[in-house]
Amino acid sequence: MLVLMIVVGAAAMVCAIMAAFTYLRRKRDPLTADRLARRWLVATAIFGISAIVLRFVWLLLL
Repeated sequence: MLVLMIVVGAAAMVCAIMAAFTYLRRKRDPLTADRLARRWLVATAIFGISAIVLRFVWLLLL
């Protein structure tokens, strides 16, 4: 359970970094970059909430 929680947290971190990277490197088409960054932020939220839920489930199982 701990390994799963760490993997989901790491995935959230990678998604957040990719969202910042795509938002800051918008050169030619800013609308497409905004849309892509928004998708990365949605993935960050999903993985982040999943990591928090897994942490509470892990505490309940102890």
